[in-house]
Amino acid sequence: MRAVWVAAAACALAACSQGGVASGGATEEAVAAKIVDAAGVLDLGESTLKEVVNAQIQLVGYDHPNLTPEQAEQLAAAIKKNIDEAMPNLKKEMSGFLAETFDKKELDTYFAFVGSKEGEQVKQKIPTVMEKSIAAADQMTTAAVQKALTDLKIPEAAPPQPAQPEPVVPGVVKKPTDPQ
Repeated sequence: MRAVWVAAAACALAACSQGGVASGGATEEAVAAKIVDAAGVLDLGESTLKEVVNAQIQLVGYDHPNLTPEQAEQLAAAIKKNIDEAMPNLKKEMSGFLAETFDKKELDTYFAFVGSKEGEQVKQKIPTVMEKSIAAADQMTTAAVQKALTDLKIPEAAPPQPAQPEPVVPGVVKKPTDPQ
């Protein structure tokens, strides 16, 4: 699930050296809202939201293995409806994060980039870069853990063994204090 949002957030990670004021005399909050609407923080488009809903359905399926396809479909529709209702508040919150983090000039500069041809190209290409980067980081971390386990000679955990029933001895009743 986190990977879906990380890929969506990747659109905002481009460094920007372009100048210009595309927002005129707008307040920091107004420019921040334009950045959010231009997918400069998270890609909140329909395809991303569909991925988010599908990922949530998969997670729910782990806790509810008897979920029928009909229930999953109803649940997906209800989740999408709830997301749609909550979206204005999320966008307002994200705009607030931008406004409290960046000054007006930085927001104007970032908005000019996000709305540019180059900014659009970056937003299209950066998710692939992020996906590859996350996979490489996961691979590196897994290798580091394996090397540390090997270097410290920590044995691999044995697979869990099924519980063995206690042998029944005819005529012997165990007291709760008897050692097992």
